[in-house]
Amino acid sequence: MSKLKAALYARVSTEEQAKEGYSIAAQISEIRKYAEQNGLEIVDEYVDEGASGKSIAGRPQMKRLLKDANQQKFGVVIIYKIDRLARKLKDALEISETLERNNVRLISLNEKFDTTTAFGRTAFQMICSFAELERNNIVERVKLGMEQRAKEGKYNGGKVLGYDNIDKELVINEYEAVIVRKIFDYANQGLGFKAITRRLNEEGYRSKMDKPFNICGIKTILNNPIYIGKIRYNQLQNWSEKRRKGKNPDYLLVDGTHQSLIATELWESVHQKLGRRSYKPSRSHQPYILSGLLRCPVCGHGMVPARSKGAGGKSYPYYICGQFHNKGKTVCRSNMMRADVAEQQVLDELVKVALRPDILRKLVDKINAMLSNAEAPIMGEKKTLIAELNSNSKKLQKLKDNILNDPELAAIFKDDLKETHARQEQLQKRLESIETELDEQLNKPVDFDSLQKLLTLIQDALMKIDADGQKALLRLMVESIHITNESPRRVGRQITQINLHFDFTIDALQKDSAVLLSRLAETQSLNCIAPLEPEVLASLNEPHTESLRDLMKSLFILPLAMIRFPPHNLKSPVDLLHENEAHKLMRVG
Repeated sequence: MSKLKAALYARVSTEEQAKEGYSIAAQISEIRKYAEQNGLEIVDEYVDEGASGKSIAGRPQMKRLLKDANQQKFGVVIIYKIDRLARKLKDALEISETLERNNVRLISLNEKFDTTTAFGRTAFQMICSFAELERNNIVERVKLGMEQRAKEGKYNGGKVLGYDNIDKELVINEYEAVIVRKIFDYANQGLGFKAITRRLNEEGYRSKMDKPFNICGIKTILNNPIYIGKIRYNQLQNWSEKRRKGKNPDYLLVDGTHQSLIATELWESVHQKLGRRSYKPSRSHQPYILSGLLRCPVCGHGMVPARSKGAGGKSYPYYICGQFHNKGKTVCRSNMMRADVAEQQVLDELVKVALRPDILRKLVDKINAMLSNAEAPIMGEKKTLIAELNSNSKKLQKLKDNILNDPELAAIFKDDLKETHARQEQLQKRLESIETELDEQLNKPVDFDSLQKLLTLIQDALMKIDADGQKALLRLMVESIHITNESPRRVGRQITQINLHFDFTIDALQKDSAVLLSRLAETQSLNCIAPLEPEVLASLNEPHTESLRDLMKSLFILPLAMIRFPPHNLKSPVDLLHENEAHKLMRVG
């Protein structure tokens, strides 16, 4: 009698949890023992080491497990304890629903319940609620501790130019302090952020991370009261979720225990000058639809909007290198290209491909050839990685055995042990990344009719929607656009390569893509999306996985999954130019 296939999931987030018995090795050992005693075959292990239970997004192995559950690769998922699954009730319920929808049982070694019954589901929800409460209590205790440290004038951590963090105390770094004082002196002379950035880079100075300075970094330094001996705390709340929208007007600002770098008089003088220089940038009425997609021909960085006056004094929109804009000419040149020329050429090429079946046929043939050969190099790398992992594991075990047999050798082998362990983690992460790539690898050929319909609809949409809509739609299908390095007189730079990828997956739709598609669904002017239920459209204001699945089901241009060929899977997005030739498949990275 064949054993029931089972998956093992383990997670640990901190050393404290490991000390309390939640270590990965302990969890795996207990789960394997249970599987053996109950006649279950562990077909795969899903281990998120050092991952928080706050959300599913930061756990690659949990995402892989849910994907495999959808493909019904196993019938049971075994965990050590419910809080290993998730620390949020919402996430735990979503995971449970996904498993239940695919007839996959969930077994927890510490809690005994059956989620297929009403009582079992209620018990599961109650336990998950307590797990979330426990996490929230931990977060509150940590925040209280950090707030108390801040009130005492102590720094809570992080890298700051001009200081070194030694034993949780800020100590002046004399070399970096020279740079900080120079930044404030330049600002006091009336120089703006960009001018200061360019001067520092021209003089060869580097940031704390040993990189060229940029405008944002200079602005942050000039606005950081740490340099006048102050400690600022809780200026931004819930950064991971709200980003800059989480500004707190009632942040804490107290005298610090560290030594100041800048005199208070200089700080006040600088901020008076910055206040006089500050203004609210005017919003352009002409959206730059290719910003970030165009690549600098020299450094490969994304290009950003700019304006420049022609010979007659008329102002023209341009794209310039983002590195040049943020860091100055020591890092890169402007490499500007007329915005109207670039945008028109991209739109023309997209229309051309949609209207030329002969070009599209060549495109499909190339994509399918690429699909059929995509897995071989990844499998080769996986084989090499596994061999190196095994070799490194033996070396790691030998070092541990030597130290256990003779503790006096610990000092001798300490550095080697650290280096070998770090290499083991690096190899493991790369192996996980490769396995994810293989899981996402497509093996079905792209359907010519589906791709033709998709491109025709996109071409129609690009011609009918406004510039903001064009910008959002282009980001759904264009990975990058490359231009010539040379700029002949009266001709200027030209586009040489348009790399396409299509990513209408749930992950992509959780970004701006859902907003655009929902707008198209509401108007129905393009006839590319079947009617949606009102509640589905309403839920798209705050997109989540289930509503996005409903949206995808309404698209009759499917199979979109067959058309999708993102570059992170195939390493080769499709080059759209050279329409009279077989389309070149340009390698990336």
